[in-house]
Amino acid sequence: METIAAHMSSKYQAVIPRAVRQILGLQADDTLLFIVSGDTVILRKRPASFTETMRGLHKELWPSDPEAWLEQERGSWE
Repeated sequence: METIAAHMSSKYQAVIPRAVRQILGLQADDTLLFIVSGDTVILRKRPASFTETMRGLHKELWPSDPEAWLEQERGSWE
């Protein structure tokens, strides 16, 4: 983990340092997301599609063979 500092102006504006822009792949006119949890803030680039970004997330939680799983669940009802 790396710590990079930036100064905040009297208008509450801060310049995102070049290293951070490069790491996040930021371009002019990109939209940023500020994810706030208590006193911690995570800065992320807003994805072009939330659906595409979330696709496959936690796929290890779902059965690999849904038909077999469904048959097993239905069998447990009897």
